[in-house]
Amino acid sequence: MNKNRFASIAVAALTAVAALASAAPAQAADFGVTADKTQHLTVAGDIVTVTAANVPAGQGIYLRLCAGTLADVAKARPADCVGMDKTVWASTAASSIAQHASDATQPLKVSVVAQFTSGGKTIDCTMVACGIHVRRDHLGGSTDFSLDRFIPVTFGAPVPAAHPSVVAGKVQIHVADANGQTVTFVVAGKKYVRTVNSDSYTFTVAAAKGAKSVKVAAVLASRSIGAATLKF
Repeated sequence: MNKNRFASIAVAALTAVAALASAAPAQAADFGVTADKTQHLTVAGDIVTVTAANVPAGQGIYLRLCAGTLADVAKARPADCVGMDKTVWASTAASSIAQHASDATQPLKVSVVAQFTSGGKTIDCTMVACGIHVRRDHLGGSTDFSLDRFIPVTFGAPVPAAHPSVVAGKVQIHVADANGQTVTFVVAGKKYVRTVNSDSYTFTVAAAKGAKSVKVAAVLASRSIGAATLKF
């Protein structure tokens, strides 16, 4: 079977399944998938290496990027997904491997991109939840949901954020994902300028004696990345 013939069969199978996938399926207890990375993927395009454990003998799977959440795919298979050109077909069946399926016992490289078109509409994974959907292939997958799995992924650089709190009577502001940047901490109107030296940085300062509450904020490049009114 040539590649175009496989694509035609696979597209037809995937289209037919959409109407059938309306309930959460039973899953094969010993089958599982893991990914080498899932967060802050490159927007323009990235490769996620997925390892599938215990794919049943003689069966195959599809892996592809789709819009949705774990809660969504627990109800039905996702409808908005990348095309067959970015879908990975892998199998443990020798006949499928002979037809260009990848060996499902080996790590599988899945191409992902933050923006793709599905059914005539543009899906932007920086704006909506997305993930790698795994399911049984066209050779039995229309009615067998036991291999359905979903790996949530995110795209884009991490956004710096600050989380103020009170710890042992002191003001503490935890800053995430701002390594190497200058942050101004404002506590009760007083400013403290610090260069953040890690992706998990904590600024601590004593509160004014007798204070019942205090307004605090963290500012990065003239933009607040976290603010709160703390009570003691």
